[in-house]
Amino acid sequence: MMPLLGMWTAADREARREGARVLVFSPHPDDEVIACGGTIARLAAEGARVGVVFATDGAMSHAAVLDIHTEPTPAELRVIRREEARGAAKAMGIGAEAARFLDYPDTQLAEHLPEFRRDVLEVLRTNRDVAQVYLPHEVRELNADHRLTGETVVSCLAELGLEPEVFRYVVWDERTEDEFGFVNRNPAAGQTDTAEQLVSFDITPYVERKHAAFREHRTQVELFAPGQTRAVVPPPFQERVFAARTEEFWVTAAQKDHR
Repeated sequence: MMPLLGMWTAADREARREGARVLVFSPHPDDEVIACGGTIARLAAEGARVGVVFATDGAMSHAAVLDIHTEPTPAELRVIRREEARGAAKAMGIGAEAARFLDYPDTQLAEHLPEFRRDVLEVLRTNRDVAQVYLPHEVRELNADHRLTGETVVSCLAELGLEPEVFRYVVWDERTEDEFGFVNRNPAAGQTDTAEQLVSFDITPYVERKHAAFREHRTQVELFAPGQTRAVVPPPFQERVFAARTEEFWVTAAQKDHR
């Protein structure tokens, strides 16, 4: 499929010159880089005002995936991962101040949906000029925190009558579950839009920035805790991230035709 990169309209180019507002919703710190790191770096280089909103605190990565509860504890991880996300933002060229943390409990977003929805509405109300939104696919994502992040953002956009371009990504599918050895599902309320299409961005000029940002998430990609025998993000998954030269997103057919 022809990459979207290089297919911008005159209106798109003008919007970028004016510093278009872009929001990336990330379920946990590191999903923003895995799914969108190259695209974020490109948008930043083009002058867009990119903000990243983290739904959960990422505190349970070691406890949930590796059954490691100390050194670091979840409370310690919460603080560390926030700083990692800020470092990743700087590596992608958007600045540490671009990261916003809603800090809902990792693996437990389903138990805090009213409060989460309130916060997402507040983010969107203060960014009504948002031109593009990147979010986890509200049906195709399998991980509960991921899917519910996407579902909530889509619902809030509709409630506020906002119509930015929406780019849906998928990080957690069956292959990811197998590689991580971790499952946290919550059934989707809706069905996949049969009119949506998969598009691809060429991130080749920005892969080094993406890789540098991914490495900032040290608790996830390195042997961080004394008791670790593998990284939270397993080697096969890391290899896929480092090998990728494109990033894929689901868009509506009408949106693709507009481009």
